[in-house]
Amino acid sequence: MSLPFTAQAQWIWSAEGSHAAPAPADASPSHYQVRLFRRTLEAANPGDLPARIHVSADSRYVLWCNGALVGRGPAKGDVNHQFYDSYDLTPHLRPGRNVLAALVLDMSRVAHRPTQLGAPCSVMTYAGGWLVDGGDWTTDARWRVAVDRAHRFQNDGTTFEGYQGYYEHRVEALIPRGWLQPGFDDAAWAPATLLYRAERREDRRDPASPYGLVPRMIPALEEGASAGFADGFLPGGGDPGPAWRRLLAGAGEVEVPPHADVEVILDAGVLTTAYPRLETRGGAGAEVRLTYAEALRLPWETPGAKLLGRRQSLANLASHYADESTGWTFDRRGKMSGWSDRWEPAGGTAGEEFEPLHWRAFRYVGLRVRTGAEPLRLLRCAHRFTAYPYQVRAEFACDDPALEAIWRASVRTMRLCAHETFEDCPYYEQMQYAGDTMITSRLGMLTAGDYRLTLQSLHHFDWSRLPDGLTQSRYPSRLLQVIPSWSLHWITMIRDYAYHSGDLAVLPELLPGVRAVLDWFARHAGPDGLPERLPYWNITDWCPWWPRGVVPGADAGPTCIISAQYGVALAEAADLCRLAGRGDEADRCEREAARVRTAVRARFWSEREGLFQDRPGGPEVSQYGNAWAVLCGAAGDAERRRLAARFPHDPALAPGSFFWWHAGFRALERMGAYDSMPRHLGPWHEMTGLGLDTFVEENSYWRSLCHAWSAHPALEFLTRVLGVEPLAPGFAVVGVTPRRCGLGSARGAVCTPRGLVRVAWRVAAGRFRLEGEAPAATPVRVRLPGGEHAEFPGGAFALEGVVP
Repeated sequence: MSLPFTAQAQWIWSAEGSHAAPAPADASPSHYQVRLFRRTLEAANPGDLPARIHVSADSRYVLWCNGALVGRGPAKGDVNHQFYDSYDLTPHLRPGRNVLAALVLDMSRVAHRPTQLGAPCSVMTYAGGWLVDGGDWTTDARWRVAVDRAHRFQNDGTTFEGYQGYYEHRVEALIPRGWLQPGFDDAAWAPATLLYRAERREDRRDPASPYGLVPRMIPALEEGASAGFADGFLPGGGDPGPAWRRLLAGAGEVEVPPHADVEVILDAGVLTTAYPRLETRGGAGAEVRLTYAEALRLPWETPGAKLLGRRQSLANLASHYADESTGWTFDRRGKMSGWSDRWEPAGGTAGEEFEPLHWRAFRYVGLRVRTGAEPLRLLRCAHRFTAYPYQVRAEFACDDPALEAIWRASVRTMRLCAHETFEDCPYYEQMQYAGDTMITSRLGMLTAGDYRLTLQSLHHFDWSRLPDGLTQSRYPSRLLQVIPSWSLHWITMIRDYAYHSGDLAVLPELLPGVRAVLDWFARHAGPDGLPERLPYWNITDWCPWWPRGVVPGADAGPTCIISAQYGVALAEAADLCRLAGRGDEADRCEREAARVRTAVRARFWSEREGLFQDRPGGPEVSQYGNAWAVLCGAAGDAERRRLAARFPHDPALAPGSFFWWHAGFRALERMGAYDSMPRHLGPWHEMTGLGLDTFVEENSYWRSLCHAWSAHPALEFLTRVLGVEPLAPGFAVVGVTPRRCGLGSARGAVCTPRGLVRVAWRVAAGRFRLEGEAPAATPVRVRLPGGEHAEFPGGAFALEGVVP
């Protein structure tokens, strides 16, 4: 089989080209330009038609064959790494006439932050184009193209910068009827205009195209079947009536009469990421608006209401749909606020469907129908779940139901924050940040044994590197943002991937970037080797005491947090170099890590306070700074004993958000205090107690109610309570070191490339009894809380010891 894009495939667009703004008569009535493409082929035997095709688009496409959805994409990359998708058309081809039809969105002319609408920040683009390689399906002038006038994109009422930009205003009557079907007459459509030859990235020499094509690295997203909404109510909480209840149950219809204005709030029951779907009949002249929200908003003083979080100043935060006078709530008296889609059905007797081109994040959908002279019949209100297709096989259970609730919400948070990339949050930004990805990528590997999205993210950040060596803090991204310590988190991600997946072949490709990051920090170090006065945004966590999350002293000299993170990254880089067979480079990294540890101890430790200070001489101290000082090895036995008197509970310590606890729990382990871990899960207990099924960004509940970095308690349950970790790349040797944490029993399973590792332990009659099972020929080293230890060759294992 020949490689794709080695022959005559051409990028195509409409006649006005894709590099200049078209005249109004030749344009979509929108910030974006949208084009419809068709190519028909005939064959008496479908087997005579090309079945294997490779496609890409700038900026997004939806592809159909004979009216059946084939796929959508491309996956998010950048212009020099333009992903293409490969499809087998065999299930869709038929005798006679066949058609490929595509809707393509060009987002290239929209800057990221105009007043009303910003293009999706995570969609990197050059100019509109459509590309197919596959025999006679290959894009050339035989393809037909029409300017779409039905889609008008908007962000009505947004108070945010438009990180997503997909919200639609669709006029159904302007969509050519039947254009997805083979029998549609496209003779009036124009022939496609050729732009430039397609080029695979590895074949580019003197490029004829702006794009370097690379194959998709991840599977298609899961797209579930239609599911109904759990409930619905009127604004203010009233009962919508029996007809609406029957509609939501899938057992009836609702007719909205002419010249009416009706609003109902649909409740999915849980936060989800899905394609909302309406099925209707009639309604010419109507406008339907769907508004999406994670929760509702109520004034803080509302009698009898349970609100999320607590009232506080938002001066240090970008509040978006939040404000200081109201809070998020699931109380049905609350008000809807959020982004929305608008749809104008064509009307008539034929049934119609509305489903946006991009998925939405919501628990609540505000459905508002304003009819004209014709009634609108609502036949179904539903939604289709979509996310990265993780098949979660890991398990966790214990004798504390509250911890089991945290486990479930952590896993759901991970799932809703993973689509074509990992995401910080599904509702607001849908951006892949290194700090958040460090959490959810590891969780995805351990819970599903799926390493593909993680590998893609490692390449994404490698591709994002600036000439000075740092990775961008989020990528793919139109808007450059650099957080230096997030580049260090990328190094942690590489090490996690190597140990969890066992894939060491990627290290030679990534280690030059690791070296570039470390060299950047070395160039910005003072005489003692500590990074100081760093440029860019030096946020480390959303600490409410720090302006925009930047630790005191960051602009004037070294800080404990970033210095210690640099020391950890050096040690991790040394480990990666040894795995790659680069012993001399590993030795250099280890020597520099040791130097940094010594300097952190000398510059930041306060004998008087018994804590590490945030900057030399203090006086500020923080939870996060002391955690990282412990993790980098700057705290010896004496310092750890003194730290235990004040860390992490002393009110003088600047508090972190939920993110800092990922480091905090590991620091407690280093200090021999890990059994206290459940006592520090109060914020997560609060969230599940408030009815949240995902975890929020930080403790003021000011914005995202589903945030990736807050999912990390699930990592503690798998790797500490069950105690399962890789002791060699790919879990070639499995470590099982359970921590009791005040529990009487725990059991579960952890995914590895070799298969599931199962562990169950219980405390009975003063004894700690553990049993488990590992894949065959997989050595397992077990160490119990009382110090008993043994090694097993694989398969079933069991060990018993004292209860310390």
